[in-house]
Amino acid sequence: MSMPRRRVDVLGGLARLVLGRPVRALALTACLVLAAAVAGAGVAGELRHGGTVPAGAESTCADELLTKEFHGGAPTVTLVVGASAGGSVDDAQVAAAGRQLTRRAARMPKVVAVGSYWPARTASLRGRDGRTALIHLRIDTTEADAHRDVQPLLDRLTGRQGPLEVRATGPTAVRLAVEQQSRTDLFRTELLEAPLVACVLVAVFGGVVAAGLALLVGLSAMVAATAIVRALCEVTEVSVFALNLVTALGFALAVDFSLFVLARYREERATADTPYDALVTTVRTTGRTVVCSALTVIGSLAALVLFPVEMLRSIAYGGIAVVATSAALAVTALPAALLLLGPKVDALALPRRRQRKPNTPVEQGSWYRLAHRVMRRPLLVLVLLGTVLTALVLPFTHARFGALDDRSLPPSSPTRQATETLRRDFDYDGLHPVTVVLPGLNAHTGQGTTALDTYAREVSTLPHVRRVETATGSYTSGHRDKSGRPDGSYASKAGVWLAALTDVSPETPQSVATARAVRAVPAPVPALVGGTGAWLADLQDAIRDHLAPALALIAAVTLLLLGWCTRSVVLPLKALALNALSLTATFGILVFVFQQGHLDGLLGFTATGVTDTLTPVLVLCVAFGLSMDYEVLLLSRAVEEHAAGAPTREAVARAVQHTAGLFTASAAVVIVVMSALATSGLVLLKVVGLGLALAVLIDATAIRLLVAPALMALMGEGNWWLPGRRRRKPKTPAPVQVPVPAMRADRRTDQSTHSAQSAKSAQSAKDRAAR
Repeated sequence: MSMPRRRVDVLGGLARLVLGRPVRALALTACLVLAAAVAGAGVAGELRHGGTVPAGAESTCADELLTKEFHGGAPTVTLVVGASAGGSVDDAQVAAAGRQLTRRAARMPKVVAVGSYWPARTASLRGRDGRTALIHLRIDTTEADAHRDVQPLLDRLTGRQGPLEVRATGPTAVRLAVEQQSRTDLFRTELLEAPLVACVLVAVFGGVVAAGLALLVGLSAMVAATAIVRALCEVTEVSVFALNLVTALGFALAVDFSLFVLARYREERATADTPYDALVTTVRTTGRTVVCSALTVIGSLAALVLFPVEMLRSIAYGGIAVVATSAALAVTALPAALLLLGPKVDALALPRRRQRKPNTPVEQGSWYRLAHRVMRRPLLVLVLLGTVLTALVLPFTHARFGALDDRSLPPSSPTRQATETLRRDFDYDGLHPVTVVLPGLNAHTGQGTTALDTYAREVSTLPHVRRVETATGSYTSGHRDKSGRPDGSYASKAGVWLAALTDVSPETPQSVATARAVRAVPAPVPALVGGTGAWLADLQDAIRDHLAPALALIAAVTLLLLGWCTRSVVLPLKALALNALSLTATFGILVFVFQQGHLDGLLGFTATGVTDTLTPVLVLCVAFGLSMDYEVLLLSRAVEEHAAGAPTREAVARAVQHTAGLFTASAAVVIVVMSALATSGLVLLKVVGLGLALAVLIDATAIRLLVAPALMALMGEGNWWLPGRRRRKPKTPAPVQVPVPAMRADRRTDQSTHSAQSAKSAQSAKDRAAR
């Protein structure tokens, strides 16, 4: 005769282990946090703005070959030089200083090519007003090494140089400026978010001590995040944005999980015999919710690893580690602290909380009544909100994917000001050509010259291509310019290359289309196409090719984890659909605001008419996990109420009453943290911060309070369907009439006066639901 299999109570065992030695648990946590603080010191200096080039991209191979074999291609850094006294660049003193600056730049390490207005006085390198001139530098470096190779050069060559005022721009200079701005924003964001979150927590808990506990857990998670990012820097390239996002995510989730635990502990200790018993029950029930939520967020972040882009992967690695740390702190260190504090957790309470009346029954709660009003007309609610959310999605159908440029920096940035001078006084688009490398083609033989001439003529006929320059001359609209002369700098022993000058901005969809058109032209030898447009095309191809597997991973993780939490097949599918609806509405708002330029004055940014290619992927994976956090909380409580005998509508209403105040407060914390991130001077962080705040706002209000209850009311008992499970007719448990006394700040409240039999049956139902 086989023995019945016992279920392993992992969370209960963990709770008993930690609560049996609370002082040791907190001492160990404090030591780990201190070690993390030491390990994470100076991490901001190790981060780089880069990692946006897909591994093995054709554009990368083309640019590397151009630098090493031809010393050509688009400039790495452009120095915008003006006379400090406001005179002409042709004045004798200015020209002499310009020639000296050119010679100094040519002698700098890693500089392989220099193109200057002085001494040849090339017309294209002189500004239209005659007050500025350009010096182009081609530097042999990579994204990872730019800080080491280029920053010292900029420090020496920019600023006041005798009679000259020098500012730097170009792809590498912009990346370095973004790095510096990100470090500044991180410090300001941390100073802004902690006090605001503290105010929210005090308002939610009505006391300083309880709020301080949640805040302390959040700050510990932030410290852990810095150590985690520092460790990642030792094994992989980490984006400069990773630290901003990972610390914000860790802080928000740690506070969220602490909210869940603290709220459930307050509820349990009103009926438990001892604080120890209340905490064990809390960890067994809400701990399961915290673990499920954390695993859902981790699953969403893991989807970023599938994309061959180091920036996304570094954010994923750091995010996964900090989410796991936040959950661990919430179910170990926080219960240990609560046990040691005892009734002092309610110390320093607000006056209004000391005088509040006893708790009212669930049936008289405002959230309970709202849920029943929604469920009385579920179809009407779904139609109205579905219409509104669909309208919010519409702008996303007009998204134009490109890349953020120098205008992602604040207007006060010298790098941005230098680039605006380029746009105003020079041929800015011509400085970013589509480059084509033809390895092995010998332009000095008759056959090679003919093949190159034919190819260049065909490329010059493409839309948006103004001119093609190569070793055999200059071409326009399929014809060779008779005044042009062959240029030997386009040829070497490694082959030959050509530059296709366009009339479109490099970070736009038109630039991507032009690069794809050049790649489609038959070449005499296998060609490598590079430039900004080709890089964007490679990036978009990498995102498109890996998007379906990433979405499949998110869906699979969500269905499995929610199925584990709810013991249902229908509820996870419903949650997946609602999350998709709220996220697409968020994307529509982001396009409306940032691409189309609405609210640009209020938010302090310059619209470029494009949506950054990486932003939707990043927001999708992070926001999906955050939104699912509230779904797990709501559904877990609904399942618990239904398992205790409540019918579907009553279970949903009770779940909303118990959790709505909690997840709206939690959403307020996340919105505050992400809004602080949106105050950054960098447009990318503004987009991500506002996008995550909007996603959480929509999810915690329209979706969880209105759409989810309405949909569950329509599905009825079908919500709980699971293959092999027998249908049962739920019985409504007899309500307990005696209200639970409110907790006071100075002492623990007395036990409720309901009968021992009712208490025992209610606790048994909770235990069954927890198991």
